[in-house]
Amino acid sequence: MENEKHISSGIDSFLTFLREVEQNHSIFLSVEQDANDETQDILHIIELKEPGFSKTVELYDKLKEVRCKRRKAKDYILQTASIINWIDENKTVIKGLEKLLGEVRKNERYTQNRIFTAKTGIAQEMLDTEKQE
Repeated sequence: MENEKHISSGIDSFLTFLREVEQNHSIFLSVEQDANDETQDILHIIELKEPGFSKTVELYDKLKEVRCKRRKAKDYILQTASIINWIDENKTVIKGLEKLLGEVRKNERYTQNRIFTAKTGIAQEMLDTEKQE
């Protein structure tokens, strides 16, 4: 029973998933904004500085890298938007799940640390008769 998966692990995994999605969504919003700003900076260099051929090639490579980073961020944001909306609409449900997780964990600890306390003398009688045999 030591290696048994706890009942609480499913609830915990779901709550962890929600927290990670929320945190990563926020991070990728920032990454997207940074990539947009970097794109504008590169385009302004091209527009206003008239760089030479070799610098233009460097700017092209950097622009491609920045746009790929932006695409990855936008894809994550799109894929998690429905989850973020659900989280926003279900704050009380999430709080309820957190409370439920605490209660289930408390019950798991109780059952793991359980000790036997005899309520009658029958157990001792049975043990005593076993010794006599």
